[in-house]
Formats: sequence, structure tokens, C-alpha cells
Amino acid sequence: LITNPNSKAKRKSYRASKDVCRECSYRSRCSGSKKEAGRVIRTDKFEAIRQAMNKKMETTEAKAIYAHRKVIAEPPFGQIKNSGFKSFSLRGKEKVAAEFSLVCSAHNMKKNGESSINGVNPS
Repeated sequence: LITNPNSKAKRKSYRASKDVCRECSYRSRCSGSKKEAGRVIRTDKFEAIRQAMNKKMETTEAKAIYAHRKVIAEPPFGQIKNSGFKSFSLRGKEKVAAEFSLVCSAHNMKKNGESSINGVNPS
């Protein structure tokens, strides 16, 4: 792979020759591009951290933790997004925190209202 010294955003960019890619037996698995260009791999200073996290996520313990998180912690965020909240309107940590508190309060009131309608006591 050839290093591209002009890469943007402080990332290293490597490109394989299109001639080499065209003749490679792994092309279908490596490069999803239908174009004639060679395979490009980009990396930055956080690559070692990403690789360590990928290795950690392969363990049985991590899979169990994230399976539990998927059921408990992630659904409210999806429900909030499906209710129409896609991005923050304000800027700054303090203002965003206040806006998110309002979004969470509205979500909680909506959920508590649905619980009482379905015959479940929310308290």
C-alpha cells in the first residue's frame, strides 16, 4: 500500500494500486467498490484504541454486558428519535443539557401516560 501524504483531517491514508487490486483474488471481500480505483485504508491516532475495543468486544463477558445494555438502555434513545427529536437546537454544554432534560421529561411523561392508559400503575 502506498501512503498518501496529502490526506485530510490528520489521518493516514493508504492506497493500493488499481492494477494490483484488479488481479487480487480477495478483491470481492476487500474492496466493495465497483470502480477501477484501488483499495483505500484510512487510519488515525485512535486506531490502536479502536482495535483494543474490538478485541474487548469479542469476549463473552463484553457480549453479555452489551446484550443487556441493548435491552435496557438503548430503547429510550430510539423512542426519543422516533418521536421527532433528531438533533439539538441550541449550542453549548449547559443549553444542550437543559434541552435534553426537557426531551427526557417529555419522554417520561409520554411513557407514564401510556402505562396508565394500559392499566399499569406507573408508581
